[in-house]
Amino acid sequence: MVCQPRARKRVHSIPRGPNGSAFQKCEKCGLSVAIALADMHKCEIKKQFTEKLKSQFGIRNSNRLKIQHQPRSAFRLFIEKLMNTCKDGNEIEMDRKGFELWKKMSKEERKPFVVQAEKINSAYVKLLLEEEKEIKWVDDEADSADIGKRNKNYDKFEMDYDSERSSGFHFF
Repeated sequence: MVCQPRARKRVHSIPRGPNGSAFQKCEKCGLSVAIALADMHKCEIKKQFTEKLKSQFGIRNSNRLKIQHQPRSAFRLFIEKLMNTCKDGNEIEMDRKGFELWKKMSKEERKPFVVQAEKINSAYVKLLLEEEKEIKWVDDEADSADIGKRNKNYDKFEMDYDSERSSGFHFF
């Protein structure tokens, strides 16, 4: 007996878009999505989630804390100045030389870098305190006066202690 040929192939071709591409734009969110994974793409959930987060926390001003105001050590300021003055050569060698110079410097020579670092650190702390004042604090605890207003069936679940039962509590 001879096996009859199959009418259909077992291997399916890779799905392609009308232009031959394996990707197509989602109509709802406009993202480029692989056609093979298009049925698993859920853009509405991501959009709702981001909108929910934006509404809860508001849009933060990320430009306030600039790199120039972030805290740095006096040694880092010295190395930055050294790198700006000597741009030629290997950076690793420059770091090594800068470290050796820093170790050999006296406290008097280090003082301008220490003062500058303290100034930058104090400005950074000042910005953090201003940002902390702008944060809206939320009371997460439930107020006892509001409990009955939100849950109409709350009054029916009064607890009573009963010594005869094993658990000690029962509901009316």
